[in-house]
Amino acid sequence: MIQRINIYRIVKDHLKTLRSLNQSYNFINIGDFLLFFIIPSVISLTLTLLNYNFINQLDNLIASISILGGFLFNLLAIIYSQIENIKIDVQKLGDSDKNKIEKRIKNKFINEIHSNISFAIILSIFLILSLLSITIDIPEFKYKTIIEHIFIFINYFLMQLFTLTLLMIINRIYILFKKTADK
Repeated sequence: MIQRINIYRIVKDHLKTLRSLNQSYNFINIGDFLLFFIIPSVISLTLTLLNYNFINQLDNLIASISILGGFLFNLLAIIYSQIENIKIDVQKLGDSDKNKIEKRIKNKFINEIHSNISFAIILSIFLILSLLSITIDIPEFKYKTIIEHIFIFINYFLMQLFTLTLLMIINRIYILFKKTADK
């Protein structure tokens, strides 16, 4: 039953797109690790400790993330409709080698874009739920402030991760359509 809602593979496949281009190296590229995890964590921690909050803009944040999440579903449909139109330019190879390499590159690129978009959709769902969790009125108890700060930190982190993932998707879609237009 849990397999129907298991998102582990989507997260795992997304993280694979952040690894080094060297296939023997299975870890996330250090630059991508810094960009997608360390820098957002530092910024989130700083904003949380400085007591910046986004409560006044909560409705706008939820609405905008919901809209972007919906657009991501449409983007998946566009990607699938453009799969056959992608042309990767591979020079100085025989026709049979060229076709094999082109197909392999196309499949890898499409699979990575699919993983990134799917991850961003899941991230938007979790971000909306996390933003809604801020509105929960926690009764007074000893660690209330710490719990609230943890939720705010998580929200800041997820917002930054969502934004960076969207930027990565936009860049990859641009490359995808650019290759299609240049053929």
